[in-house]
Amino acid sequence: MNDYFIADDLSGALDAAAAFHRSGEAVTIVLSRAAWTGATRARVVGFTTESRNAEPAMAAAAVAGAIAHGRALGGTLLYKKIDSTLRGPVAAEVAALQAAWPGARVLFAPANPAVGRTVRDGVLYVHGVPVAETEFGCDPLSPVRESGLRRLLGAAATERVVIPDVATADDLVRAVAAMDAVGTEWVGVGSGALARPVAERRRVQRALAVSGAGAAGVSASVVASFAAGRRPARAGPALMICGSAHAGNRAQAQVLAQERGVPAVELQLDQPAAAIAAVRAALQGGVGASVLIEERRGASAAVVRLVADVATALLTESGIARVFVTGGETAFALCAALGVAELEFRAEVEPGLSLSLAASARFRGWFAIKPGGFGDRATWVRAWDALQTAP
Repeated sequence: MNDYFIADDLSGALDAAAAFHRSGEAVTIVLSRAAWTGATRARVVGFTTESRNAEPAMAAAAVAGAIAHGRALGGTLLYKKIDSTLRGPVAAEVAALQAAWPGARVLFAPANPAVGRTVRDGVLYVHGVPVAETEFGCDPLSPVRESGLRRLLGAAATERVVIPDVATADDLVRAVAAMDAVGTEWVGVGSGALARPVAERRRVQRALAVSGAGAAGVSASVVASFAAGRRPARAGPALMICGSAHAGNRAQAQVLAQERGVPAVELQLDQPAAAIAAVRAALQGGVGASVLIEERRGASAAVVRLVADVATALLTESGIARVFVTGGETAFALCAALGVAELEFRAEVEPGLSLSLAASARFRGWFAIKPGGFGDRATWVRAWDALQTAP
């Protein structure tokens, strides 16, 4: 039996996985219901519905189907991960969860204070600005039109939904404790930041069940430490794939080129063969290469398919076993193209950047994955170092 959590995209699933892994759980992310069976060895399973950009009805059906599947396998829903800026059909997914678990209360907390996303008086702010008035209000795929959480949820904002004010990580810990104090069933819906106290709550409950005694303090973080200032021994070439439109990734790739000598190749959407040839040449040097999409972008789905196809071709012919992907949608598409059905979570390199082991008939090796907008100037360096450090 595997307890489980649900996310609306792969990078979000890995963000939540980091919280449960840190609390001492073995976590596997499954990429389809067919891959999610009673034989899954990990105690906690993460499932991605890939519904961030879906129509509300399709997203609701995906969430309902995942809950029904997990329940049929004897598992308990531990958490529902959503975007910390409310992108996606959030209201439809919360409504589907409520319909599937009618007796449970919902702790709705999208806040992630570490990256400036807070809630005050029921309004989500990004660095002090209502989220709908930020760049997320202009997102090309899923623009956020409402900053007020109850207004955004609409009919899903029932009396069973609790929305706490959150300015710090400690506020999330207190919100979880307050839900427990009521004494009835509840489930958390929120960002990766809320997943941390939810996972710690599970660790304490399991300790009490085993020992009958209280568990003191918070478990030590099981976090991989990869210092960007320390160059690891080179284990083999790595392919660094950028499927995100976020501008910060170009700067991060440039720092990687400067610090580790990994050349960056721009993928022209109408001339992919040129990029493939350039990456082949770079791989002969044994370091690896970064692949960046040209700044002029077309339809998102077509771009994701092209990037996944290019990366699959390069990985298959080169035998490279270390790959970094930024952008959850691109990472999911690449896993699908390589026949990877699950990711065994191994380490959180830094918030939002994870390291997982993958195996299929076409690929066996390491995936480092991060959401498009996360990280600082040295994040790609730390991702490359983590891939070199992995056995």
